[in-house]
Amino acid sequence: MDTYTGRQRVSAAFKKTFTDQEISIDRIPAYPIMGQFNAQLVGASIKEFLLDPEIFVKAQVAGYERYKPDIIVMQGDLLMEPEAMGNELRFPEDSMCISTKYALEDKGKLSSLKLPDPKKDGRMPVYLEIIAETKKIITDSIVSGVLAGPWTIAIGLRGANDLIRDAIKDPDYVHELMRFCTQISIRFGEVFYPLKAGLSYSEAPASCSLISPKMYRAFIFPYHKQIVDHFKEKKVGTGLHICGYTDPILEDIVNTGVTNISIDAPTNFAKAVEVTKGKAVLIGNVNTNLFFLGSKDDMEKAVKNCIDIAATNSGFILASGCEVPGIAPPEKIQWFMDAAREFGKY
Repeated sequence: MDTYTGRQRVSAAFKKTFTDQEISIDRIPAYPIMGQFNAQLVGASIKEFLLDPEIFVKAQVAGYERYKPDIIVMQGDLLMEPEAMGNELRFPEDSMCISTKYALEDKGKLSSLKLPDPKKDGRMPVYLEIIAETKKIITDSIVSGVLAGPWTIAIGLRGANDLIRDAIKDPDYVHELMRFCTQISIRFGEVFYPLKAGLSYSEAPASCSLISPKMYRAFIFPYHKQIVDHFKEKKVGTGLHICGYTDPILEDIVNTGVTNISIDAPTNFAKAVEVTKGKAVLIGNVNTNLFFLGSKDDMEKAVKNCIDIAATNSGFILASGCEVPGIAPPEKIQWFMDAAREFGKY
């Protein structure tokens, strides 16, 4: 039986990072990023998981009760904001939703878009209700929300190919769009943080797997820093998750002032440990492929490798590099948590 709660372990990780305190705790905090995967635990389709708030809560609670992670990530989809502004979505039964029509297929329509109200528009208020309901049930571990960052919203509204082309041919337009999307990210965060859940922004398409470091620094970094500075003034910490390869921009991400950084498997973990030391809590980065294709031995080696590389007694939090596949076998999540409990002992 666990002696400490997930909430205590996560708190210790932050204290170790920012105060260098010697905190008495049993092990490194750990969690897999579970969202759509949890649908299978309650016999629901991914479509039902995304569209039925009762099923969403039930699935997340089932994931928590089965695996007891130290953080439960309320991972849904990242198209709530674009949908609230006019994107048309398709919801397949057993995969994530996709846009079938973009609100900014005609880029000239940007001036006619209105900032969505998170308390009224689309599925945004439903997500707030989901967080509130889940927090009533899960009290021992951290319940963390996932909001779309401005670049993710911009790509959601415009489409990746067109937005990257715009960045090359019409940079002023992209900055105008990013200023608008940053307002959306801040506005959603403003109504989210009073729920006292973890506030984290997901920027999957901001990695160097898709764009150049130069593009990140020109079109994304200033807006990430604006968001972090905004909430820092309110004494609210913010997290940032970027999928894919981020080695060339790790220092830039740290320089936004973000409180915690979640990195994916393609990123060099040793470099991330060095860059974030004493500046941000590092989260990651067990390869998500192992949750579908890996053996138990593979999983144990990957977990042990992350723990061995992380600085001794550091504020590191072990996690999957990205979201666990929706079709992952449930026993592989257990392998991850078992390995975390075995090898993560202080």
